[in-house]
Amino acid sequence: MAPRSRHPPSRTRRLAQAVAAPPVSTLARSLWATLRVTVVGQGFLAGRHRPCVITLWHDSLLVVTPYLARLARGASLRPTYLVSPSRDGDFGVALLDRLGMSTVRGSATRSGVSGLHGLYRATVREGASPVVLPDGPQGPRHHCKAGPVLLAQLAGAPVVPVACAARPAWRLSTWDRQLVPWPFARVAIVLGEPRPVPRELGPEGVEEERCALEARLGELVGRAEALLGGVGQTSPSR
Repeated sequence: MAPRSRHPPSRTRRLAQAVAAPPVSTLARSLWATLRVTVVGQGFLAGRHRPCVITLWHDSLLVVTPYLARLARGASLRPTYLVSPSRDGDFGVALLDRLGMSTVRGSATRSGVSGLHGLYRATVREGASPVVLPDGPQGPRHHCKAGPVLLAQLAGAPVVPVACAARPAWRLSTWDRQLVPWPFARVAIVLGEPRPVPRELGPEGVEEERCALEARLGELVGRAEALLGGVGQTSPSR
């Protein structure tokens, strides 16, 4: 598990996090067990013996994380998430740990570059496959920052984009419009072909790769929605 935050939480907060993490992880697993999931391109991740940079939109987090957790069981794939070093990030670490996922503590800024150093070290030293949300942590929604491209370039690991759709589903009233499938919903997850990023690329080449990744993620979302017969039915969360 990643280290705790730089500012230790109070005893009450630690107790609340310890109490909340097990039922939340159980709820996530229980919901996933009801879903009717179709996966396209799973071979791009399943059975990989070398790291890759897994990239998905922030609003796919609640759908794709349980899928990656199941895919990684008993496999060499080690999805690793960047989690804020704040006190609230401690709960994210506890939850991901219960799902069997690895974490690295660090901050992600609007540039998408800060905080990736720990993921780079985990990739080159430990064989981790970092999971990068290129429009996080606060948007703009579905705008790809350069972080995953730079990380792939430095680590010598290809980018694997992942997208999803669900029908029916809720959209939370958050900046990312987080996708939450209804119980027993149909879910489509589409993975793109691994794409290496040449080490010798300059700023213009990195920008081209960033734009290409943004377009690929948009295309994969469209493919996932098409598998479900169109744009997934959503209901606003109250």
